[in-house]
Amino acid sequence: MNLKSFLKTWEGTQAENRWARLFIAALLVIVFVLGSLLFRKETIVTIQPFTLTDEAWVTQENASTGYKESWGFALAQLLGNVTPASVDFIKQRIERLLSPAIYSDVINVLEVQARQIKRDGVTIRFEPRFVEYEPKSNKVFVYGYSYTRGVTNGIEKRDERTYEFKIQIANYLPVINYVDTYSDRPRTERVLERMRKIEERRSENEN
Repeated sequence: MNLKSFLKTWEGTQAENRWARLFIAALLVIVFVLGSLLFRKETIVTIQPFTLTDEAWVTQENASTGYKESWGFALAQLLGNVTPASVDFIKQRIERLLSPAIYSDVINVLEVQARQIKRDGVTIRFEPRFVEYEPKSNKVFVYGYSYTRGVTNGIEKRDERTYEFKIQIANYLPVINYVDTYSDRPRTERVLERMRKIEERRSENEN
């Protein structure tokens, strides 16, 4: 049978309409599925942090290593460079990023340190040496040298300094869940495990 002639008949027209409805229904299903996938797909924002040479990305609830390292570096610079004139400004900037779980503890420590710095006229500056993100602990370690100068004698004291941060992403914004600083090299999981083994061997030898 000639298809062209068949389509000109009433039966051909009905058959063509049935197939057209099937194709339209299939296209609607495809559009619905694609729309659902697009709606559920998490938006990824690519950025160029000022402290990095490579691109980083951030989503609504997560971020790349580079993004977290960039924030860790910026926070260490903020907390590590303090003068009596800037201490209140630093406190105001950092408190906006703190999670409710640690807000009170961190603010109390900052207020105590602020009073001491103002009273003693101490100036602190920080020279970073490296930044490292540890996926296992979700910590950013910023290591460098801290220099403290008192107003009385003007002598500058240098020591090793590490800043630790846990940075969570909430609605594309960084939230600090943990912060610590100490005069030592970074206490990563690798370093802590090595220290535990040393302590275990020491205990065995003493016994």
